[in-house]
Amino acid sequence: MFTFTDSEFSSRLNIMKNLLSEKRISAAVFNQPSELYYYSGSVIPLYLVIPAEGDAFILARKGEQKLRENVSHIETLYFTGSSDLKKIWADRKLDAASKLGFTLDSTSYSSVERIMKLSPSALPYDLSWDARFIRTRKSPAEIEIMLQGGKIAARIPEIVKENFVTGMTELEISLFIENYFRLNKSSGLNSKQEALVVSPGVCSSGINTLSGNKFDGICSGKGISHANPFGASDDIIKEHDPIIFDYAFILEGYHLDITRMASIGKPADKVKKAYEAMLTIHKELISMIKPGAVWEDIFLHAEKRASEFGYSNEFMGLGSDKVRFVGHGVGLLLDEPPFLAPKMKYEITEDMTIAIEPKVSLEGIGVVGIEDTVLVKKEGAEIITPAPHDYIAL
Repeated sequence: MFTFTDSEFSSRLNIMKNLLSEKRISAAVFNQPSELYYYSGSVIPLYLVIPAEGDAFILARKGEQKLRENVSHIETLYFTGSSDLKKIWADRKLDAASKLGFTLDSTSYSSVERIMKLSPSALPYDLSWDARFIRTRKSPAEIEIMLQGGKIAARIPEIVKENFVTGMTELEISLFIENYFRLNKSSGLNSKQEALVVSPGVCSSGINTLSGNKFDGICSGKGISHANPFGASDDIIKEHDPIIFDYAFILEGYHLDITRMASIGKPADKVKKAYEAMLTIHKELISMIKPGAVWEDIFLHAEKRASEFGYSNEFMGLGSDKVRFVGHGVGLLLDEPPFLAPKMKYEITEDMTIAIEPKVSLEGIGVVGIEDTVLVKKEGAEIITPAPHDYIAL
């Protein structure tokens, strides 16, 4: 199991504390797994409190043994009820706070209300973007984890070819991938999107890949029921249909995103043509990704090139299912900055990790595309999910 050093955690906490001071926020209060893990090294705390002045501390009700084993650089304070919380808050001089920060797009109203009652004069501040933007640049230790994870994820084509037999359902072949992931220590997917119950990815074929969903992605699959309409279905994969394998491998909490395509026998000419176009765009986008490149410019280039290939209507989805991005950051969340999308005028910096995914939805046929996770280096982008780009013939 990988562990970060206390000095790295200290650096992360100081960066957040400086941000809070700049924005005149008295303290940040986090309770989501990505923030808890990033600053404490554990997802067990109930709350992590980072004051602009003074030391960070953990609030917990359970998990004392695990917290003692996993967290040495932050003090843990235990409470059983509101009176304990009030005393802790007053002792830390936060009862007079003027502003408290939360990730309001993912923290429940009841949690925010509970904390705000401890500081009656305080106003809530949304730190969702700031907290994730801070994480866009990965440390050497984070990069090492992601490099290892990328190598494991890159075996998807081999797993598919080794185990697929004609007559299989989407669900049956997806189980081989998920079994391989779990045996290689992949954990649960972590997304900021609301109320999604999802598997580590999508194995979907033919028109099932066009199934609409609230998931903000081009392909979510048909799923196994209306209660969970995401991912593989129990439909048998048909000859020549495009099959998409769009998976996130999660190692030590860090996501690697990868997509590869296959068919039983040769793909239809329309599918082959679309795949070659997306692969060309994919390579062009990766060549553009370097420090100083503007996020929006990469999307606009992809959109322009898709139009030149004749896919302006189909690029990144059809109709209301079209999505307005061609890539997204990956790390402790599947979807975090940078977003390669319109109106995103920020610059790419070294040590970002980005999933690049040009795809098209062919009406009546299915979704066709490619995706890799890349690491931004001084001289450009390096693919860290190094599976072959060949269209897989089964």
